[in-house]
Amino acid sequence: MPELPEVETVTQGIRTKLINKKIKQVLVYRRDLRFSMDPKFEKKVKGAKINNVSRRAKYILIQLDNNITLIIHLGMSGRIAIENLNNNNERIFKHTHLEFITSNKKKLKYIDPRRFGSILICQTNNLYKHKLLKNLAPEPLSSEFCKNYLLNSLKFRKTNIKSIIMNQLVVVGVGNIYASESLYKAKIKPNRIAMSLTSIECDRLVKSIKKVLKRSIKLGGSSINDYSLVDGNLGFFQREFEVYGRDGKFCRKKTCKSRILRIVIGQRSSFYCNKCQK
Repeated sequence: MPELPEVETVTQGIRTKLINKKIKQVLVYRRDLRFSMDPKFEKKVKGAKINNVSRRAKYILIQLDNNITLIIHLGMSGRIAIENLNNNNERIFKHTHLEFITSNKKKLKYIDPRRFGSILICQTNNLYKHKLLKNLAPEPLSSEFCKNYLLNSLKFRKTNIKSIIMNQLVVVGVGNIYASESLYKAKIKPNRIAMSLTSIECDRLVKSIKKVLKRSIKLGGSSINDYSLVDGNLGFFQREFEVYGRDGKFCRKKTCKSRILRIVIGQRSSFYCNKCQK
């Protein structure tokens, strides 16, 4: 599943290529995604100009000039591709469910083999009252997500810290890969009881989460499970994984001779160094 850095790079790609451009044509090939698409989707979107493209958690928000915002979620296998119109080398995707043709002769494609993603319509002035957005926690890269916020969020929580930082009601967008990587940098085991973390450890973890996410965004995300940017290029953060997917390999810290371990937390694989993380 694309995580926050991947969704952010897709958001930036759409913004760069399509901001202030009009949607000249809308082609819907399949409406039965995770949530069925609005039956009047084409009529509501065609002719509108793209005023802004932003992200909230793992949702891409395309704001149009007619008080409509598209809420796009990529789900497990969704992706966005943008091609030049009338391109002889156009990439053909088997599971393309939607296409936009824009005034700058670009074609945006929404592709989703497993159809766990969604494309919803919301009035812009009611956007943050939408059921998918109204209860979301702070963004991990915001100033609101800080040491004191995390410390207060962990009070009386007896579950493991990895599950907490992946909980969208605590902080949004920290998925499995980046939770494992952040906990390694913060020197905290993923199965530590959340309420046992000290103020100093919370400070380290917040800083680690921000650092890991920013670095991944800079490198275009992690291109695993067929993820790629809107132009088809790959992200490179997977080359810098410290623990994720490295079970059995030696810890990258030069003074550590331990091997990376794998455990299952919440039905997800978790990776850590038993010596470096406490």
